[in-house]
Amino acid sequence: MGNKYLVVLASLNEELAIGNVLADIKKFIPDADVLVVDGYSRDKTAEVSLNHGAKVIQVDKAYGIAGAVEAGILYASQNNYSYLIRLDADGQHPPEEIAKILSSNLESNVDFIIGSRYLGEADYTESLLRKVSISSICFLLKALHKVKVTDCTSGCHIYSKNLIDYFATDSAFEYSEVRIIWMAHEAGFKIQETFINMAPRLTGESSFSPLNAANYMFKNLLDLVLSMPIFFKINRGKNSK
Repeated sequence: MGNKYLVVLASLNEELAIGNVLADIKKFIPDADVLVVDGYSRDKTAEVSLNHGAKVIQVDKAYGIAGAVEAGILYASQNNYSYLIRLDADGQHPPEEIAKILSSNLESNVDFIIGSRYLGEADYTESLLRKVSISSICFLLKALHKVKVTDCTSGCHIYSKNLIDYFATDSAFEYSEVRIIWMAHEAGFKIQETFINMAPRLTGESSFSPLNAANYMFKNLLDLVLSMPIFFKINRGKNSK
């Protein structure tokens, strides 16, 4: 049997963009199933997704991206998918780019592929504030966990079945783009970065304001500090009781 691919899109009020994203997935990754995890959008995101043949489940937006991705991982494990492809629903991760990765970068010993905008010249440009935030978190990842990546906040991930099942059966797992990297590394999974030519958002504006950037940095810094062995083992012990 061939590989089974599941594309997971976390969405919230993406009616104007998600139809084009789903059409491109069907065009460039025709063998993939699509799961839209919607945060009870106020617009017609769910309706548009269903009309394009996607499966839709809804998770309260209070759980954010974390809850949506965790739901996708659990769904992929329960339905025996070979690979989970996590993309943004706003069109920044072109399915055409993902098709290139699937055709050339899937190696049997690689469990986690990160699509990095920094390994080549991407069409997407970002603010200096965001670049500094990302590089700072990447530095801490390398310092604390000895894992070197260039784009630790990328929303473009591909997980193997082994990685899917590992996190789906971990009751203490809480997703974030940064946390899943160091947890996968600590568990011995092989991580690989590859270039993805990210595109500008199809609609809307980024929520990465100076205040949000500071909050994001603080949360990730705290999370990385608490991921140090002395804290992490204590926390895992509490969660397993």
